[in-house]
Amino acid sequence: MRIRKIIKAEEAEEEVRQLVEETAIAKRAAGNPGTRQKIKYLDCISAFDIETTRIIEIEQSVMYVWQWAFSINDEIVVVIGRTWRELIKLWMKIVMNTLSQRGCRLVIYVHNLSYEFQFLSGIFSFVKENVFALKSRKVLKAVMLENTIELRCSYVQSNMSLSAFLKEMNVEHKKLSGDDYDYTKQRFSWTKLSEKELQYDIHDVVGLIEAIQIRMQMGNDNLYTIPLTSTGYVRRDVKKIMRPHKQYIESIHPNYKLFKLLRWAFRGGDTHANRYYANRIIENVKSADRSSSYPDVACNCQFPISKFQIIANADMDKVVENIKRGRAVVMHVAITNIRLIDDGEGNPYLSKHKCIIQNGVYDNGRVLEADYLETAITDVDLKIILDMYEWDDIVVTEAYYSRYGKLPNALINLFTGYYYDKTALKGIEEQALNYALSKAKINSVYGLMAQNPLKGEQIYNTDYESLWEVEENETEEAFNKAIKRATLPYQWGVWVTALARYRLHEGIKLAGYGFVYADTDSVKYVGVIDWDEYNQKRIRDSLVSGAHAVDRKGREHYMGVYEFEGIYDRFCTMGAKKYAYEEDGKLHLTVSGVSKKKGADELGQIENFKPGFIFHAAGGNELIYNDHPEIDEVEIEGHRQKITRNVVIKDSTYTLGLTAEYERLIQDCSLKFNANYGNKSLT
Repeated sequence: MRIRKIIKAEEAEEEVRQLVEETAIAKRAAGNPGTRQKIKYLDCISAFDIETTRIIEIEQSVMYVWQWAFSINDEIVVVIGRTWRELIKLWMKIVMNTLSQRGCRLVIYVHNLSYEFQFLSGIFSFVKENVFALKSRKVLKAVMLENTIELRCSYVQSNMSLSAFLKEMNVEHKKLSGDDYDYTKQRFSWTKLSEKELQYDIHDVVGLIEAIQIRMQMGNDNLYTIPLTSTGYVRRDVKKIMRPHKQYIESIHPNYKLFKLLRWAFRGGDTHANRYYANRIIENVKSADRSSSYPDVACNCQFPISKFQIIANADMDKVVENIKRGRAVVMHVAITNIRLIDDGEGNPYLSKHKCIIQNGVYDNGRVLEADYLETAITDVDLKIILDMYEWDDIVVTEAYYSRYGKLPNALINLFTGYYYDKTALKGIEEQALNYALSKAKINSVYGLMAQNPLKGEQIYNTDYESLWEVEENETEEAFNKAIKRATLPYQWGVWVTALARYRLHEGIKLAGYGFVYADTDSVKYVGVIDWDEYNQKRIRDSLVSGAHAVDRKGREHYMGVYEFEGIYDRFCTMGAKKYAYEEDGKLHLTVSGVSKKKGADELGQIENFKPGFIFHAAGGNELIYNDHPEIDEVEIEGHRQKITRNVVIKDSTYTLGLTAEYERLIQDCSLKFNANYGNKSLT
C-alpha cells in the first residue's frame, strides 16, 4: 500500500476530521454471524503504536513518540505525535465527537495492546466492563471514549511477534531491523528523531495495517467477522462442522461434579529429564519426534463418546471390569506406600502438583515414592502407572465410565484436512502463508477441547491497588452457564493429552535405560532403537483414518510415527525445558526464559552449561508495572517530564541452577550410575 501522507499531530486535525466524516460505514456480509451485531464500524483499518524510554534513576518509563496510521481506500495516512496532549486532542475532540454523531466506532489495532494499555489507561478513562483480558494484564480488547474507539490486540490475533507477523503476511512495509535503533538511548518528546528512527516507527504501523488487510482477505472477513484471537479461526471452523452434532455435544457435557474430577485428571504434555543422565555431558544422543502427536491421537484413538455414568460402589475390581469391557474410565484413587517397580525408571509418571501426598520423594516434580497419595486419573493414565509403580493398597473412592468410540468423522476430517494442507504446502515459497496458517490451525483444535469453562475472569478496575484482579466463580451455577458455550466436550481434551502421553511412554520404553530426555512428542536417547515395527502400526492406523498426506516431492507422511531427527554430538540437561547440545559443531540451547540464539552465543561451549552460569544478554526482560507512580514529574535536560502510569522494560539475568532437593538426587544417581544403571543395556 502507498503511504499517501505523513503528518505531524499538530497539523493533522483537518485530515483526521475529514477521514472520520467521509469514510463509509463497513458493510456486514449477508448470512454472516457478525450481522447480528448492533455495532457499526467505520470502514477503515487503523493501527497505533508508541515508543518509550526508561528513566533508570527512578525506574519509570515515558512515551516519547506515538504513531497512528489509518487506511483510506488503498492508501495510508500516518500521524506522528510526540505528546499525550496531542493524542487527547485528536481522539477526544475530533474522533470521539465525530464518531458519536455518526453512531459508529473506529477499530484501532495495537500490537501487544497489553503494553500500550498500561500507558493509555493513565491518560484516558476506561470502564471496567469495556476492558477484556485473557489473563491479568493480557488485554485482548478495550473500548474507550464513549464507545467510539475499539482497541484490538493484533499480537493475540496473530500469535506472532510483529516482525514475524509482517514477514508471514509478506507485507510491503516489513518491520525494519532494530539493530540500528539503540533502545538504551534515552529519548523524550523534545528529542529530535532521525529519519531512520522515524521510518522504523512508521513501518510498524503501516506494515500492521497491511498485515491485517491480508489476514481479512484470506479469511473473507471484515471488521465485524475477523476473529479476535488466532484460535478464533479454528473455533469458527469447528463450530461450522459440528453444527449438526450440537445436540449430541450438549448431551455428553460433564456435570459440575464430574468436571471437577476431570479437571483434576487433566495434565499437559510430558516433559522430563532422566535423573541418571542429568547434569552430565552425554555423547551421541539421538532424537526422534512423533509426527503431529495430538492430531494423531484425535484421529486414530478412541475417546469417551457417551455420557459418563457413575460406577456404583466403585473399587479397583469394578474399574478393571469396565476397562476390559472397552469403556473409558475416570477415577479418584488413594494409594498407600507407592514406589517405583524399577529404581532405574527414568521418567516417573505421577506429577507432584496433581497429587495430594504424604511423605513423598520426588524427581524434579515427579513422584518416586510416597507413604500416601491421592490423585485423579483416566484408564489411560492407569495403564502407565501399572507399568511403572507398585503399592501396598489402592482404593477407588469415585469413578465414572463412558463408552469408547471414534470422534465424529467431521472432526477427524477437519484434522486430516489441516494436515493435508500443512504437508502439501510445506516448502512452496508462494504458499508460505497458507502453510503457516494450516500449521497453526491443526495445533489449535486441541485447545478448544481443553478449554476450562470456569477460567477466572480478569477484571480491570482503577480501585484496585494493582489495577487487575481475578474474579473466580467456580460455583455449580457458573459452570452450568459456562458449559453451554463450550465448543467441544472437555473430556476429549483430557483424553487427547493422556493418549499422547501414552504414545510418548511407548517411545520411552523402547529407549529403555538409554532414555535421556522427553518433551511432549520427542524422545532423546542413547543406544539403538528400531522404530520400524512401532511406526508400521501408526501407518496402518493413519491409512484407515486418512491421517496421511503427500508433500511436494511426492513423499508420503503419516501422523503418529516417530521420525528420526538426528544425532547430537554432545548433550547436557538440568531438568525439564533446560538443556544444551552440540550438533555439527554448533551449540544450541533451550532454557525457558532465555533467548535460544543469544543464549547459545553467550554460553559459548557446552562445558559452561552448569549450575551458577549467568545469562546476562540472553536473560530476557523484566517488566515493572507502575500502576500508581509516586512521582508526578521529573526534571530532565532542562525540561519538566510528566510521569504517568507506565511499565518499565529492563534487561533481566537468568542463573542456571538446581533445587537443593534435585541436586541431592542427581548426586545420588551419579554414584549409582556406573555401579548399576550405567552397566544396563542401552539397546
